[in-house]
Amino acid sequence: MTPFSRLLLVVVIAVVVFWLVMRLRDSTRRDRVSFRPVEDLPLEVQQSIDHALAHDKKVTAIKLYREATKAPLDAAKAAIDVREWKRG
Repeated sequence: MTPFSRLLLVVVIAVVVFWLVMRLRDSTRRDRVSFRPVEDLPLEVQQSIDHALAHDKKVTAIKLYREATKAPLDAAKAAIDVREWKRG
């Protein structure tokens, strides 16, 4: 094998590995936030969240949601934003 062929083979392998790594990164990226709607929580939790939102305590509502679901912060914020939007 000539030196040029070896170099070409190394470059092709590097490109394929780079492409595979980028593809894997894109597939594991979490652009979409998945959450459990507040409506699916027990009634007491829903009422506590609604009470906090009614008194402009969004951070408290997020904390209540996280305590009830063990959800990450971004999912909890998304769920509370949806609940707030539905409440008007």
